[in-house]
Amino acid sequence: MSQQKPSKGKSFTKALVLIVLFIAPAAVFYFLIYAGVHKVNRLKFYGPKTFTVKKIRGSEVADTTYHQIPPFTLTNIAGTEPKGFNSKSLEGKIYLAHFLDRSMLHDIPKEVVYTAYEILPFFQELNFVTFWENSDTANIKYIPPSDRTRKLQGMDHQWIELKGNDSIISRLKTEGYFKADPNSKEVFDPSSIVLVDKEGRIRSYFNPVMQAEITNAKKEILLLYKEYELAYKTHRFIEFN
Repeated sequence: MSQQKPSKGKSFTKALVLIVLFIAPAAVFYFLIYAGVHKVNRLKFYGPKTFTVKKIRGSEVADTTYHQIPPFTLTNIAGTEPKGFNSKSLEGKIYLAHFLDRSMLHDIPKEVVYTAYEILPFFQELNFVTFWENSDTANIKYIPPSDRTRKLQGMDHQWIELKGNDSIISRLKTEGYFKADPNSKEVFDPSSIVLVDKEGRIRSYFNPVMQAEITNAKKEILLLYKEYELAYKTHRFIEFN
């Protein structure tokens, strides 16, 4: 008895069903990605905030303006000749900042050096900025980071040490990096290291003495870089919480 060959119509139907089974899930997946707005969690913002209302897609939405570090011009003590340093050099960059009191310290504390070599090797574009307080008349001897520890070799350009008029640095500390939010009860130790984003907004504080906080800081810096990467790639479809 001869076997009956399947008709071309049935073969086409089977092929179409297989194509739908394989392609449909992928099509739904990409539709969900590119349709609508997706909310993504991000690092917190610190400092005072101002609120306004703007219209998005016909709806009134609360818009928040976050505290930014004010512009400044100081002296970079790196090298044999001091050079002027303008805060514009930090625009568009993620960086860490902290303050040291020259009247109490003659060198950078070991815990700060430790923090630097725990973090900088993992983020080659990250800057580490030291502001020296009470340094108006102090002759601060510059020691390259790589001379402090071999673990910082090749990273001298990432660590910036600044001095200048005491009133400017004091104002930067109180009105910039440690400006309190009147609507928050949070108070931060002025010896904390501050994480600042590309727009000059404060995104985190951590204590360089605590190993757990240094470990967490590395995670937060990575998240901040990812935040910019995500916003750049899919900026039309992302709404950050």
